Amino acid sequence: MPVAGPSRSATSEATCEDCGRAFEAKRSTARFCSTTCRSRAARARKAAAESTDADQAAGKVEHELVKAVRAELVKAGADQSFSGQLALQLARKIANPDETGVTALSKELRTVMAAALAHVAPPAPGPDGGAGGDGAEDDEVTSARRAREAKLAAAGQAADRA
Repeated sequence: MPVAGPSRSATSEATCEDCGRAFEAKRSTARFCSTTCRSRAARARKAAAESTDADQAAGKVEHELVKAVRAELVKAGADQSFSGQLALQLARKIANPDETGVTALSKELRTVMAAALAHVAPPAPGPDGGAGGDGAEDDEVTSARRAREAKLAAAGQAADRA
């Protein structure tokens, strides 16, 4: 008695969810025509999940800092400017507890917000990666950093003498 070989399932015509091209689906659950389209769709889903709009649609509450920055930018009409969008991104990074360097980001946010609200381009980063400028305006962070560096330099010189 002959044994039947593996049966070929009937292929069906399907439309790729990513590119919209028609393709021969080997399975009834096939959604994409290729690995490229499947990967592209997965990356797009991931990016959408990370965006603020997706967070709001999912019922997640926007952090108060981001809300305040957005409200101030909208009030000034600068929410769609480059500086305004940069300020929103900095606020999101500061609000994200997984990120480090909040102090430096806070200083940069102040600089970018001032530029956005004044409708001017933010200053180029200085040699230390922070906001540029003449250094005349020392805030608490910069003062503390300079005091720490001076203390470390003095300790290094004392160690060299010993």
